[in-house]
Amino acid sequence: MFNIEFVFRIFIILQKNVVVMNLIILDDYSKKNVLLESSLINIATLGPAGTSSEHAAKSFINNFFPSVHTKGSIHLMSTFEECVSQVLESNIMYAIVPHAYEGIKNFYMHPDLELIQLFRCDTPMYGLAVRPDFHFQAEALDSHIVVSHPAPISLLKYYIGKDAIFKKVDSTSIAAELVREKVYDFAITNEIAREKNQLKFAFQFKNIPMSWSVFGRREIK
Repeated sequence: MFNIEFVFRIFIILQKNVVVMNLIILDDYSKKNVLLESSLINIATLGPAGTSSEHAAKSFINNFFPSVHTKGSIHLMSTFEECVSQVLESNIMYAIVPHAYEGIKNFYMHPDLELIQLFRCDTPMYGLAVRPDFHFQAEALDSHIVVSHPAPISLLKYYIGKDAIFKKVDSTSIAAELVREKVYDFAITNEIAREKNQLKFAFQFKNIPMSWSVFGRREIK
């Protein structure tokens, strides 16, 4: 059992939206071992640019390492497994993984990984994205494939009330890119990836309340 020393809430105003971040400092490991005085903190998480994971990593660096003498570097990987491998090889200090990721259980069990930190960072707005010239009708979901990361697929059923055929990809940012490139017509993605790929939301879902784990390499005693 981890002994939680203190919890504090930070409200960040970003683009007129309130984003809540809760940081939980784990007394028995992270308070002693997190390198608060390091000049460079490097973190790996899921890419490419525009993912909710990148958004969470930026928020974590800005709020957990507020010192003007500390700089954060985010390295975007193709999979969370690659992020963790970089940590295990001592190329990267920390890997940030959302609890919605099914494979996170393997990281908790790994003998050479340590849970450094838990925090909450809500995602950017999620929605069903299409190209600007695409005329959306809900009936089109009966015959079109929707591209998405596996985690937010249920949003379509909850908010539009329809099932669909899904093409699963490794990130919401990749999903948006595939719609921009006209490989697919529909993507479940976030606001950052939507804007980056010049898409529009045919339907908005919500900012997803999300918790995240920060993993580091276990200290050899």
